[in-house]
Amino acid sequence: MVSSVSFAQYSNHRLYQAYLEQDMTVWQDYIQSTNWDSLQIEEKKQLLNYEYGFTAYILEIDKTLAQEMILRYEEHLLSLESYLPDARYNAYLASLYTYKIGVEGHFIANASKLFACINQASKLDMNDPFVLSMMGNVEFYNPFGSKKKALNYFQRADSLYNHSIEEYEQWNHHFVQMHVQQCMDKLNKRNK
Repeated sequence: MVSSVSFAQYSNHRLYQAYLEQDMTVWQDYIQSTNWDSLQIEEKKQLLNYEYGFTAYILEIDKTLAQEMILRYEEHLLSLESYLPDARYNAYLASLYTYKIGVEGHFIANASKLFACINQASKLDMNDPFVLSMMGNVEFYNPFGSKKKALNYFQRADSLYNHSIEEYEQWNHHFVQMHVQQCMDKLNKRNK
């Protein structure tokens, strides 16, 4: 487990650089070696954000590890319910149901929970860039979703991230910027 001394080796800068370099083994090491119980609340929020990103990444690569990550992520998310803003909690919860669809299937049960959570998050705070990025994800990856709506959500999230961002959310912002471009590319292809 990561001690307070070695915790510094996983600086947000290092984790962001690993993301940019597509070296997700750094994230995996950070997540799997960190002792959740020894962390302060803000450190737990940070770790949860990296678990959110790593779980999405590993879902397509290793279903067994993804299942382990989903269980870990769910446990940590539930333990932070009273410490996260309600909108953000619901957005994270929506991602959890997305991951469960990817591993477990049970599309109807998990999809209905996903949509209930993302709708609740949007009612609570349409000025949280994480909520907007999750709404963009739902539109972008949903076979019946709208790329135009996704683009709108991603652009709004990008604008908000430009004005206020936690250091550990740099990767989220970069992810949103990539999706703005992907939406624009898909919409341009459709218009040709």
